Amino acid sequence: MAFIGVPILERRLTFLPVAADPARPWTPPPGAQDIFFDSAPGITLHGWYWRADPAKPAAITVLYSHGNADNIVPFATGAARLAAAGFDVLLFDYRGYGRSAGTSDDEATLFSDGRAAMDYLVRLRGVPPNSIAHYGYSLGSTLSAELSVTYPCRAVVLLAPLASTSMHVSLMFPWLPRWLHGLARSRFDTVGKIARANCPVMIIHGDRDEVIDVAQGRAVHAAAREPKRLMIIPGGRHWLGSGGSTTHIDAATEFIRSPHF
Repeated sequence: MAFIGVPILERRLTFLPVAADPARPWTPPPGAQDIFFDSAPGITLHGWYWRADPAKPAAITVLYSHGNADNIVPFATGAARLAAAGFDVLLFDYRGYGRSAGTSDDEATLFSDGRAAMDYLVRLRGVPPNSIAHYGYSLGSTLSAELSVTYPCRAVVLLAPLASTSMHVSLMFPWLPRWLHGLARSRFDTVGKIARANCPVMIIHGDRDEVIDVAQGRAVHAAAREPKRLMIIPGGRHWLGSGGSTTHIDAATEFIRSPHF
């Protein structure tokens, strides 16, 4: 995700989509259903939607925004675990990922896709915005933060969050002149937004994250208002689910359900 300069290079390093193979039709995971919604004229996005109880809507819905690589497939196991905990869950693909049309260009297209997912939940599913918990991993943390300051929300959980493009570049390339950071089209300014979140904030980060330094997670937590929680996972890498660990998901579930809400 580190970049500055030419927009084409920026896009290629920020978004690493894997499109669905038309020759191999996707089947929704157990308990999930295919859903489609429009983000812009001619841009239809795809996702999977879990109902914790097929007979009635759950009291809390989780909007899951995944990372910058692959598509929704590797994240389905975590989404299913959230559904098993009693939440309805929407996991969706950004433009150009999986079965979603279009191309992800910058934070503007990413945030537009997130607003479209919210519109699907609120307008088509009738989900109250203040019952939606945002759950964002890596690049998806920037989208979850954006949505948490744009709409009422139940909670926002940011996993391995990016504090900002500038901080990310500074940590990776400390020798680079700071004025060059301004050439990036996407600011991804999570640390500058999170204090305006309309709900409690939880940050989860591995202390051995090799992609987004844990210092970024600490910075986002420091900027957030109370109530907030910081969970640093000893030995945790960027992919927090490595080795089948679900500690981060279970902690997020507890936070979203917390009675102090």
